[in-house]
Amino acid sequence: MRDGNHTLAKVAFLIIVTACLISVGYSGKTDAPPGDAGRVTEPLAGTAWGLVGYCADNGSVIAPLPGAEPFIIFGDGGTLSGSAGCNLYSASYRINGSTIAVEPLTATGAHPAAEQDLAQQESRYRELLVAAASYRVEGDRLTISGPSGQDLLVFVRAGEPLHVPLLATRWRLTHYSTGGSTVASPLPGTAITLVFDRDGTLSGSAGCNAYSAPYRLNETGLAVERIIATKAPPAGPTGVMEQENAYLDLLRSAAGYRIVGGTLAVIDGDGRVVLFFTAEP
Repeated sequence: MRDGNHTLAKVAFLIIVTACLISVGYSGKTDAPPGDAGRVTEPLAGTAWGLVGYCADNGSVIAPLPGAEPFIIFGDGGTLSGSAGCNLYSASYRINGSTIAVEPLTATGAHPAAEQDLAQQESRYRELLVAAASYRVEGDRLTISGPSGQDLLVFVRAGEPLHVPLLATRWRLTHYSTGGSTVASPLPGTAITLVFDRDGTLSGSAGCNAYSAPYRLNETGLAVERIIATKAPPAGPTGVMEQENAYLDLLRSAAGYRIVGGTLAVIDGDGRVVLFFTAEP
């Protein structure tokens, strides 16, 4: 009789567990908005995307200007960075399921006044990014939609382009982080460069002194070790040594990289883009 009661208790327990699993699996609760059932989303942290289409004022989706395509990099620390075509930008973002919210952007202050079309594209792109309400990823395509469900921005996943690979390319610094979400351009008259050699050594000019260091790559991960620099006396504009020290400190903090178009972005351990380079011809 005791064995019979024990068997009945086990059966009852299994029935309760099964009911709980069915309840969890079919509760009907989903983070996806209506119409997104069955659509698989993925975390955006650590991914990079290049813009291929955006919503114009008349509601049509148009391609960005050739050679001035905006891009976006989602950091691991809730910060996104990128280029709007001319100016760099960064902002905080939050994701909950397939919903996304982007805080107002902080951007550099270059004004392409002579290129009205580029200025209009930048303004529209930044406006649409802040209006983001949801996103979906389908293969290598990212679509960001607004509160009404209208598609606002369409990106494709950025892979390392064949014509500007990380190795065997001479990179020139265009902007570097000065803390928070602000960036600065190198001082006029200074050129900061970076080359990744195939032997596992990187080298370049920090603006005044030459430097080199061993580096390690792991897919899009990057680690820089033991930077060695020459000790030439300061030569150049005021502040060149402070800029050089800041650059080398940021390079030491590297934890990853992304290449979008002809731009190399170096990312630190907090997921922030701290260095922007462009490929030299």
